[in-house]
Amino acid sequence: LSLVGTAVAINPDAALRDLARERGWEIRDFRTARKAARIGVPSALALGALGGALAAAVSRRDRA
Repeated sequence: LSLVGTAVAINPDAALRDLARERGWEIRDFRTARKAARIGVPSALALGALGGALAAAVSRRDRA
C-alpha cells in the first residue's frame, strides 16, 4: 500500500489494521453488518440472561 499515492486499508484484518495505524494510513471498514452482529448479538444475549435471572429471582421471592 505504501507504493500508491494515498494508502487506504479497506476491510483490514487485525494485522493490517495495526500496520495502517502505525503508518498513518486511512482505514475504511465496510463490514457494518458483521460488526453490528459481533457487538449486538452478545449484548442481546447478556440482557436476555439478566432479564431471565431477575424474573426467576422475583418469582422465587413471591413464593416465599
